[in-house]
Amino acid sequence: MSVPRLSQDIFEILYKSDVGIAICDGEGRFVWGNPQYQRISKFEVHKVAGQHILDIMTAHSVNVQGAENMFSMVLNRRSSYTCMVDFNTGHDTIATATPVFNEDGSLRWLMYYLVDCDQVFQMQQQLAEVTERMEVSQKQLQEALFEKGGLDSYVVHDGKMLDIYAAALRMAQVTATVLILGETGTGKDHLAKFIHNAGNRKDNPFVHVNCSAIPENLFESELFGYEAGSFTGASRQGKMGLIEFANHGTLYLDEVADLPLNMQTKLLLVLQNKKLTRIGGVKGRAVDVRVIAATNRDLQKMVADKLFREDLYYRLNVLEIQLPPLRDRKDDIIPFIQFFVERFNERYKMHKKFSQHALHCFLHYDWPGNVRELEHLVERLVIMSPEDFIGEELLPEKFRTADKKTPTLEKGRKLKDILEIVEEQVLRKAIASSPSLKEAADRLGIELSTLTRKKQKYGIYLKKEYGERESEE
Repeated sequence: MSVPRLSQDIFEILYKSDVGIAICDGEGRFVWGNPQYQRISKFEVHKVAGQHILDIMTAHSVNVQGAENMFSMVLNRRSSYTCMVDFNTGHDTIATATPVFNEDGSLRWLMYYLVDCDQVFQMQQQLAEVTERMEVSQKQLQEALFEKGGLDSYVVHDGKMLDIYAAALRMAQVTATVLILGETGTGKDHLAKFIHNAGNRKDNPFVHVNCSAIPENLFESELFGYEAGSFTGASRQGKMGLIEFANHGTLYLDEVADLPLNMQTKLLLVLQNKKLTRIGGVKGRAVDVRVIAATNRDLQKMVADKLFREDLYYRLNVLEIQLPPLRDRKDDIIPFIQFFVERFNERYKMHKKFSQHALHCFLHYDWPGNVRELEHLVERLVIMSPEDFIGEELLPEKFRTADKKTPTLEKGRKLKDILEIVEEQVLRKAIASSPSLKEAADRLGIELSTLTRKKQKYGIYLKKEYGERESEE
């Protein structure tokens, strides 16, 4: 049987496909079918060639579920049609018919695709196994991160952040300089410390230099140190600079964009020559430091504006990490809140927790201050909230806009959580608009005891509205 106007390469692809494929001409006559089609349908394709597809279906008592026949459905719809087909083989089959039209709108070819439901089930099992392996790999990665970098004191759940920390783990095994970029509060300091702890310098100093906190006239003495009596007021013993303190360890230059231009030149020489000279000194001192730099500013633009040395930029930017803002890694928000609540509960001997609605508000906030803003907010709420259960009404106004939004099935959110959020919203509105709890319960069609229990569950405390009436009810 000849192959109708198909190149040999395309024919081989269709022939070897795991999906059953058959081709009919514009009049519905069977032209060709691959071995998989024959296996699923039990049609001997060389015997049915030239016959009309409807005659073939009738002769083999094929049952198309949901339609009289797929051929007519495709012609009427002028688009693909998918349904279940019973070929009397004991196996359900998913069939799709796809038309190919000529320029004048007439039918040129009709393609049939068959997939055995058992095959679909096997694919689902394979997908589940792959997913499980991915979850196991992710768990193993997290365990490695905890072991290598001490992440028991931090939160890394979002997929983007797991990838970043996995890359950082590889970077930790070498001594090349690393440039960490990201908005304020995204965790640049913690990532730098992680890289240090995960490498072979972890037992040596980690020296954190905040370049924005050192007065410009003190930069050189702070970084490079000075010899005894090198200037008025200098210590008689001289002083070791921060770079020397970091010898055989890690020098972390936080806010490196604030480094003055004259210091950039001196730092570049240290990185190139692995030597420094103290103020007032004449002899160079060998230093072996691994440099990690971080900034929230656009260093490339600063280079273009002649505010940052281009050669130093490329010296620092051997390995680069861009930390995403918290608003782009929402899978970390709730774990961060739980982490900080536990920390501050332990610190202040409290037992606070947040309502589902409060958590819903947090998920819909943009967090311009990132993790640092979240941490400070949680600490403030844990300290200042009058009740152990922190509801939405205790949040600052900018967070409460979230209660106007309908919760959706976001990644990681279960139906139970969504229903609880909706229930809490309804209860709050009913209680706030009713003169008493009993009337609110009547409006909701529930018992007062049920409303009281749910009010306690969600931490709905509106004593200013009810005063003594609440206790009377």
